[in-house]
Amino acid sequence: MGLESHRRKVSSQKQASILVAARDNFLKNGYSRAGMAEIARDADVSTATLYKHFASKEALFSAVVRNVARSTGDYSGVIEPGDTAREVLYKLCRAYLSVQFDSNANALLRIVIAEVPGAPGLAGEMYEILGNRRNDSLMLVLDELISRGMLKPHDSAFGARLGAGMLKEIFVWPALFDADFGLPPDTDEKIHRVIDAYLALYGPESRG
Repeated sequence: MGLESHRRKVSSQKQASILVAARDNFLKNGYSRAGMAEIARDADVSTATLYKHFASKEALFSAVVRNVARSTGDYSGVIEPGDTAREVLYKLCRAYLSVQFDSNANALLRIVIAEVPGAPGLAGEMYEILGNRRNDSLMLVLDELISRGMLKPHDSAFGARLGAGMLKEIFVWPALFDADFGLPPDTDEKIHRVIDAYLALYGPESRG
């Protein structure tokens, strides 16, 4: 049992090292120019070990995207005792933007967009991970706010896309077309304007 546990630990460490090296290589060279041999070298593993963990470059890129999304894409536990709906929505917005700007999601999206003609599967995988799955997590929080009476009943799936769509329009789209675009000094002000718009529709005191 001790030997098996050690082997699993070593394997997990190697996989983590591969993911870090792959992320850095993809961000530096793009998808097409990234080389599996170079990634293996940077991760200090053999090429055979790399392929043991990831059968193809596409599988490795997808794993990098999943790892980025997983790092801050789970919104469970975001509601704390005494929170108002605005405070919860603010934390959701900040967590969402952290994925995009602090975890390299914007840079990875630019890579995917460039590779769509030659590797359409990458786009579908990234949309599923950073789009649908993240929206599902957002939806669960909105459902909890609704159940607590902090938001009025509404289609939380649509609400998640609506909220995320406003953040994308203000922050993400500019970053996709400008690699130097960062969160502006008035980010908090813009976030609260997004929340104002959401609460105007779905706040418990809203009408219509």
